[in-house]
Amino acid sequence: MVHNRPFYESREMFYDCHIWKHPNYPIHLHKHLEFAYVAGGELSMTVGGVEYIVREGECMLVFPYQIHEFSSKGDVDLTLVIADMEYMGEFQEELAAYELKSPFFHKEELSSYGQKILELIRESAYDTNVPYQLDKGLFMVLLTDVFHNLPLLPRQKNVDLSMAQKLLQYINENIMQEISATEVARALGISPFYLSHIFSEELKTSFPTYVSQQRLSYACDMLRSTTKSVTEIAYDTGFGNIRSFHRCFKKQFGCTPTEWRNENRREEIERAGY
Repeated sequence: MVHNRPFYESREMFYDCHIWKHPNYPIHLHKHLEFAYVAGGELSMTVGGVEYIVREGECMLVFPYQIHEFSSKGDVDLTLVIADMEYMGEFQEELAAYELKSPFFHKEELSSYGQKILELIRESAYDTNVPYQLDKGLFMVLLTDVFHNLPLLPRQKNVDLSMAQKLLQYINENIMQEISATEVARALGISPFYLSHIFSEELKTSFPTYVSQQRLSYACDMLRSTTKSVTEIAYDTGFGNIRSFHRCFKKQFGCTPTEWRNENRREEIERAGY
């Protein structure tokens, strides 16, 4: 697969673990940590411009904002975990300060405990009745094993980032504040026209749409994980007023923030078996 222009993938879910039988996905980036484990078959995975052939027993760990893509022929038994580390509560220092010497490794490079946890994660991906909290806990243990057993290098912030990546990183770091395209362009030393061009041509969206989607993603996480009022969440996520928040939320999800929160909590209770 050859794609010269990556797109930014905006995800509502802050944790997802599933099996992917035919992994094909064009070049993209996102703010999530992504872990791939091949239990059968093989696939091509490109990370940071380097192509890897990932076969049975091998893994890939993609850090936030790293450009990557998947390509496969035939069936693959791929376990894929995608996690927003900002809401996982751990490993923020590791993610900010270090990166793996190589994103590619074999499961046998993990400890015996890490290998067992990896198999449990794979089993949990097949079982829709596994509580989210258990899935998350298993993944946190796996990351602990990865960071203790694989070589790390100091992370060089922004050295290899394209302007598109710098834009997305800056926006996500300042998403809770009132930001405009002009302010962001000035902060990064580019023209508002060039900023608009990057969003429309490379990221296939617009600046206002991207900012709104990211704020809504943060809002969903707060609705799910906190007891803050809808009004507090609206202001905490950078919306200028509650009316604007309600309008954007209903346009995106087809319901009010309160309705979304109630439905999400019902689903979590059902998954937990309470």
